Amino acid sequence: MDATALNRQVEGLAASHQRLLSTLDPMDGEGLTDEMVNRPSRLPDWTVGHVLAHLARNADSMTAMTVAAESGVVADQYPGGFARREADIVTGSTRSAREQILDLRRSIYELEGAWAAAREAWFGRGRVVTGAEVPIADLPLRRWREVEVHIGDLGLPELGCDGPDSWSAEYVRHDLAMLSMQWKSRGSMGMTDLPAAVLRLDPARRLAWLLGRLDVDGVAPAGMMG
Repeated sequence: MDATALNRQVEGLAASHQRLLSTLDPMDGEGLTDEMVNRPSRLPDWTVGHVLAHLARNADSMTAMTVAAESGVVADQYPGGFARREADIVTGSTRSAREQILDLRRSIYELEGAWAAAREAWFGRGRVVTGAEVPIADLPLRRWREVEVHIGDLGLPELGCDGPDSWSAEYVRHDLAMLSMQWKSRGSMGMTDLPAAVLRLDPARRLAWLLGRLDVDGVAPAGMMG
């Protein structure tokens, strides 16, 4: 476990959480509305409500894995697997804007509280929905990626939540470096660089390609998120 990287990821995620909450529920002016919740998001077949429900349930799932790992237990991220995960998202997708915000805020603070209290959990593992076991220490980056990418997936330009331009510069710098290294490690002697057409993109779009959120003419998908 790289404690320095972990601390950076936890801090970066906390800032992204606050940015999301303050965007949806600002102190002044209008944030998320019931009409916005029902709009199509940038994800196929998902409304804005689906994306927000997913973010809340994803936080709850990581809280549960962390609490279990503190006791030495390897817990499932989503008991009931993909079917339960999807059902919970559908159930939560139709709630009002206020209900969405309250649920999201609660789930975020419970997750951050679980990580603040964790000791042994950081050396434990959890079982993600694919069945693979992952270190609990990997969860902050996974969650940071979920939050930032799904901010862009909301497709709400009036709130500044629409595509890779919505991602924070700190997140882009961190995850782009991580995923670029992973990409290079898959090539011969670990020296394969990103395709030239991808290198010409700005950092956020380069990361979007690595994450499978952007197609580049003449370049095969990165295949990093499979």
